[in-house]
Amino acid sequence: MQHNHIQEASIMKMLIGLFAFAVIIGVGMASYSYGAGDMAAPSTQTVNGDLLKIDGEFYVVKDMTGKEIRLHVDKTTVMDGAIKAGDKLEAQATEKNHAASIKHVQPKM
Repeated sequence: MQHNHIQEASIMKMLIGLFAFAVIIGVGMASYSYGAGDMAAPSTQTVNGDLLKIDGEFYVVKDMTGKEIRLHVDKTTVMDGAIKAGDKLEAQATEKNHAASIKHVQPKM
């Protein structure tokens, strides 16, 4: 009877240890994935205005308040058709003014 009790206590200690290990790993992975989610989805802003000029990889846009904004455009930018100087556009840009997408907007008549 004593031998059985020692085996049960040993199994119980092993199960508690495995449970504690699983909890620590779970908490660590949850905080790691939470931090990665913040980095993967930078906040964006919508820029509406007139395209003044294209300067290499930068589109200079005059927004509705009259402020000029330089948007960085590269191969990752989703372009909705051909955009040229003088066009009205709407862009989704990061805080660092990288254009995630640019689309042509028809002027309101």
